[in-house]
Amino acid sequence: MIGKLLFDHGLEPSPANFELCHRYLSGRDAALNATIDRAIAKDGGLTDAVAGTIATRLDPGLSTDELSRMALEAQGYLEQMTTILARSGEDARDYGEALAHEAEGLAADGSPALAVKKLVGLTRTMIDKAQAAEEDLRRTEQQMSAMRKDLAAAHRKANSDPLTGLPNRRALDQHLRGAFENARRAATPLALAICDIDHFKQFNDTHGHQIGDEVIKFVASSLGRAASGDVFVARYGGEEFVMVFERGAAARAMATLDKIRAAIAARELKVTHTGQSLGRLSFSGGLAALDLQDSPGSILKRADAALYRAKQDGRNRIHAAE
Repeated sequence: MIGKLLFDHGLEPSPANFELCHRYLSGRDAALNATIDRAIAKDGGLTDAVAGTIATRLDPGLSTDELSRMALEAQGYLEQMTTILARSGEDARDYGEALAHEAEGLAADGSPALAVKKLVGLTRTMIDKAQAAEEDLRRTEQQMSAMRKDLAAAHRKANSDPLTGLPNRRALDQHLRGAFENARRAATPLALAICDIDHFKQFNDTHGHQIGDEVIKFVASSLGRAASGDVFVARYGGEEFVMVFERGAAARAMATLDKIRAAIAARELKVTHTGQSLGRLSFSGGLAALDLQDSPGSILKRADAALYRAKQDGRNRIHAAE
């Protein structure tokens, strides 16, 4: 079936397109399927360019090699610490046995000066070994601290969109699950919006991909400024963004979103270094409020349907889901 889907749309049989078709045919990602269906309905088919844009949602995150390397490093540091602690324990045991032996000798031959000399020598040796163990532990702890920083950086990388710096699809999925649980438990409102830059393909074809990337970053920063403890903003893929509004009524979410939309639409874009006018830009959005029957997938699907209606009704507007 994957081969037929590739053939029907003339898609290159690349690994990314195979993965995209597999996800689509499996039906386990309702939002992804809705986006593909919308692209097919709009263009009469799925081109490689559109498929590539949609495939940006399938962020692989950390590679198997990266995870394996970090796991081996962590295992190595733990083994080092285990070895150091075991050696310190053996040294302490040997020191205790030596002290006991010298104490017996002191009782037997009654030579305090010789016994004290031996005890001082043993103690100095033990101090040297303890200092060496402390240095080894300090060095290993520094290595583990560096590894923790690497892991934190890798986590940020795996959950961030490289172009905009916003959270990516993976981070959105994780956040949305938590937001749903919080809203259900506390009986608080939750709303979700999908925003899509209007006529982006035309803009990209006219001005080039580099300017297109700058436009995506501009819209990302405009939406991202609304982010707070109750508002989560992520790049969903391509020219689409998702905003999750927690603990606030849908009307307030609509007002926030429409304010951003109006500000962007009122601004004339220019190329910074040449002053060339790029004209005006807008985006459309679909907003869905949490329903009792909703799941993360269904609220995304309802917001996507509202976005589609906003596009059909002329773009540069926000529609609420029915």
